[in-house]
Amino acid sequence: MLPLSFLLLAATTADAQAPIVIEYREKPPYNYTAAGVPRGFLLDATRDIFRAAGVALQFEPVPANRLLADIQAGARPVCSPGYYRLAERERYARFTDAMYVDKPHVLVVNLAQAAAIRRLGTLKALLASDRFTMGVVDGVSYGAVLDAAIGRLARMPMRAAVPPAQLVKMVGAGRADFMLIDEEDLNFLTQEGQLSAYGVERVQFPDPPLGLRRHIMCSRAVPAETIRRLNAAIHKLYPGLREP
Repeated sequence: MLPLSFLLLAATTADAQAPIVIEYREKPPYNYTAAGVPRGFLLDATRDIFRAAGVALQFEPVPANRLLADIQAGARPVCSPGYYRLAERERYARFTDAMYVDKPHVLVVNLAQAAAIRRLGTLKALLASDRFTMGVVDGVSYGAVLDAAIGRLARMPMRAAVPPAQLVKMVGAGRADFMLIDEEDLNFLTQEGQLSAYGVERVQFPDPPLGLRRHIMCSRAVPAETIRRLNAAIHKLYPGLREP
């Protein structure tokens, strides 16, 4: 069995270089550890990108707050995949070009509130309403557009530093009336057969913001030349994700 933190040498040319630490939080199906091995579609893509770039890497699962603190500190070469490129983050981090594009966020609502929420007709109207409480995963970004909308909510949201699956349970228990969740997260819950048991359902509105681009976010200790090599690998592996 491989240890949680293990070394993957992407190419023989990288052997003499110190590996870049890829920190990740446990968030299936994006990133997770199974039988001691890092898994998930973002970590799989990261392996491919670093291998194609000839850059050595080492995976390390860490709590989300430590991950951001390590990148902000810039004391060592650390990266993490799947982050939105926000202005405040660019002040302390380097970003690769996009490695993945999200589908639009999905609305999940408490069963008892579903009919009333549907009658509002749009996500814009729901976010402007003072009748319903939104559940928000604290400490993460929903993208600049939704972050701004959440900051203007007429009714204070219920914030919880929990994974999306746990927040779904809290919505089902009535601690909040609705939440936004990534399509991939919702599909994972559905595959696990959990969604209906949570007392929630999906509501589809016509106006969610477009899905956002996700990038590999790195500390300033990662050289700009390494970012250029990673970008070249991304363009080769995922030509359809070129920046607009």
